Amino acid sequence: MNSTEIEELILQAVENLNRARKPAARLAVSPTALLFGPGSPLDSLGLVSLLIDIEEALADRGHPITLSDALAMSQTRSPFRDVPALSAYIRAHLSSAP
Repeated sequence: MNSTEIEELILQAVENLNRARKPAARLAVSPTALLFGPGSPLDSLGLVSLLIDIEEALADRGHPITLSDALAMSQTRSPFRDVPALSAYIRAHLSSAP
């Protein structure tokens, strides 16, 4: 998968998540959007829901990976903080997959 496809997949998952949220709690649907952390309306449960949606979409495309693993949790800066960071994290995961 290329960067554009990964970004589109993330933004689709954000749109899916927003459908179940009140307008004030929705995330921006933007290539530079903040996803998780200070200033984001997304809590831990919302993050898990978003990651599951992304993992399922990746698996549907033949890329079964787990995003919320020890590697993600051990990083100094969260790979879930915004769309560019998550996209880079997914690309790194895909390039290291067998």
